[in-house]
Amino acid sequence: MKYPVVKAAGYILVNTPDMILHNGTTQTTERITNPDSEYLKKVPEYIRPYEKVVNYAPNQVYIGNMTPEDLKGYKMPWHDKEVEGADRFGKFGEIMPQDEFIGLMKISDVFDLVKLEKGFTASVKEKMLNHPLFDENDAAKLKEGEELSEIEEQINKYHAEPLYNDGKIIGCVKKAHEIDINLTAHTMFENIVVKASGVLAFRHLIHNNKLDPASIDYVIECSEEACGDMNQRGGGNFAKSIAEMGGAVNATGSDTRGFCAAP
Repeated sequence: MKYPVVKAAGYILVNTPDMILHNGTTQTTERITNPDSEYLKKVPEYIRPYEKVVNYAPNQVYIGNMTPEDLKGYKMPWHDKEVEGADRFGKFGEIMPQDEFIGLMKISDVFDLVKLEKGFTASVKEKMLNHPLFDENDAAKLKEGEELSEIEEQINKYHAEPLYNDGKIIGCVKKAHEIDINLTAHTMFENIVVKASGVLAFRHLIHNNKLDPASIDYVIECSEEACGDMNQRGGGNFAKSIAEMGGAVNATGSDTRGFCAAP
């Protein structure tokens, strides 16, 4: 009898301060129910900048640059301690900044729902070309970008979900259907975030462990979100779409929902 074992792992973190403010469930709910709350006013003061996220010792443990035992060398609490010379890349994965992740959302979007402003697109395209896991074929999916006025029209007239970077609108995510409540702009935003983060973790898994993605025959995706339309809500399939972008061309797969802890 054969027993399943964990042979390799890929871990990633993504720092998305603007998404916390504008797309996070707690903040969007508070903005509807209590738009002038002190909580909303104070949230920005407690969001770490990217550099501090990278330098946070537990995050360095997570991506494999330190061991859990190394944390004993840092007096608690750890939130005000920084690791000198910390690297965004580790043996398990990386800590990706928000602008690159938004670019990855566009690269992961096969339905042309993500629209990015031209200047932002040019900036992030250069960064993605310098990333070890992405190439010219990936960067080409960013295209040339859109005029900001066109993006604002999508937001104001067609209820697209705004995308912010450094507090400014730099893009949007469009809804995928006129009436299907399962395909609203906000839901599509969530789904594309799930896919993009899954792609990043999957590519690190393959790259860092020198695996042949074509040898993988089944992928199980275990995030909290569910994708599907009015005919098959939650029917998926994140797993197959992530596998496709990771080069697992022979894999099938399925989604198994999990909350905080995967199955």
